[in-house]
This record gives sequence, structure tokens and C-alpha cells, in this order.
Amino acid sequence: MRSGTTLAANGIRVAVRRGWEAEFRVLDRRPGQPELSVVHLANFGLPPERGDYGSGAVETMDSGGILVILTEFGAGSRDAALFSGGGVPTGLDVGDFSPDSLQHRFPGRAGVQQFFRVAERAFGLHVVLGSARAAPLLVPEVNRTLAGVSIR
Repeated sequence: MRSGTTLAANGIRVAVRRGWEAEFRVLDRRPGQPELSVVHLANFGLPPERGDYGSGAVETMDSGGILVILTEFGAGSRDAALFSGGGVPTGLDVGDFSPDSLQHRFPGRAGVQQFFRVAERAFGLHVVLGSARAAPLLVPEVNRTLAGVSIR
């Protein structure tokens, strides 16, 4: 999706900032179960082929790259302590990011994972920064992007 627009589906609304791309996907759905969503937001061109957690995109990031992923978990997860945080995290700090948070390590990159619940729905937030050194510049951009996300 092009920047400067709004992405809305399945109760999730994302204001796509200028210079950013976003894509909404439905995860594999079990018969009789509600659809689960994953949203990818990036300040670089999202490759058409990528995994739910950003494989295929993380490899293409430059040092100024930011990849934000919101992944919805099933109803059985919403009462788990892991998802006890309320609301979309919008106050991430530079100190929250670490190379150890990445599923696969890439030199110089850092990431963060947080879990939360909104409207009785459980979500994971996964953010990858193209450069840990640039985190003081990139993290405020992440927070501005997350401020444009609403879930009902």
C-alpha cells in the first residue's frame, strides 16, 4: 500500500506515513475460527515475498530501515500473562532494542518484541532497526508510526 493513506481491515486501522509502505495479511485460518491478522509496515520497499515475521525484508534493509510487524494471536492467547500489557506500545525506548531480540542475527541490526492485548485480542509487536547505532533517530520514528495504529 502506498504511503499517505490508511490501511484498514479486520478491526485494525493503520495510518501509513509518508515514505512508508504497509501490507495487511490474514494468517492461515482454521475453519470456524476468526481471521488472525499480520501487518507489515516499513520505511523501505517491502519485497513481495517475505515471511510473517519479516524474513525476506530484513535482509534488504539498509542502516536507516525500520520494519514494524503486528501479529495477532488466537483467542486462546488473550488471557495469557504474556499478553497482559494493554494497548499498542507507542513509548518504545532506545534501551528496549537489542540484537538478541532478533530471530536471526544480522550485523549491526537491533530489534524488540512486545506483547499486548487490545479489545480482547492478543498481539505481538516485532520491530527491526537497520542499525542499532541509529536507534536514537529511528526509535522516535517507530513510536510515531505506532501512534497511527488503532485496534478495535
